[in-house]
Amino acid sequence: MTAVASRWALSALLLGSVPGAVLADAASKNNEGNRLYLQKQYDGALKKYTDAQASRPSAPELHYNIGNVLYRKGEFAKAIEEYLRAQSAADTSLSEAATFNRGNALMMQGQVPEAINAYVQALRARPDDQDAKRNLELALKLLQQQQNQQPQDRNEQEQEEREPQDQPPQPQEAKQEDKKQPQARPGQMSEEEARQILEALRESEKEGVKKHARATAPSRRRPEVDW
Repeated sequence: MTAVASRWALSALLLGSVPGAVLADAASKNNEGNRLYLQKQYDGALKKYTDAQASRPSAPELHYNIGNVLYRKGEFAKAIEEYLRAQSAADTSLSEAATFNRGNALMMQGQVPEAINAYVQALRARPDDQDAKRNLELALKLLQQQQNQQPQDRNEQEQEEREPQDQPPQPQEAKQEDKKQPQARPGQMSEEEARQILEALRESEKEGVKKHARATAPSRRRPEVDW
């Protein structure tokens, strides 16, 4: 699979309306988990994060950090669940990072259409996210490759299963099969919609570059002459 851009910045535990002693204990365990994570001691980090959840069970920062640990451990399905919980964060940067990382975990699971949806969500929250834009492009290319490969695989399988004395399939049936298009799941963004959003972001980016160039370009008017 083509490598996707990744971001694994850890999150500090925010204060919130929690008693001081409880907060201090949870924050201390979270910070210790972050230290172990950076040392690639993922099992130890996971224990610290889950210990911190005893007093802060719904903290999105902990769900996000746990998601990162599970991703590193290759437990992608569990990581996806944690990122979904972290997406409820009031901190938009944390919510967007969780959405982006969920897209990466979905890609590792081979759930390309779902990953496309996650990257689009991340871009809607932060249109200048170049990592999400690059990963969306990669995911769309991979989806197109998969769709192009499916008819070939089906034809090869039919050829292998067909015995020499069998009658060839009726042309009408073959045409009906070929006309079938992948359908988006309920609530799932279609490939065409994702491409349109990506193209709109590209055009917006180009226009921004043009405006910046016009704003910074030196004036071409002839200098005033003092007679």
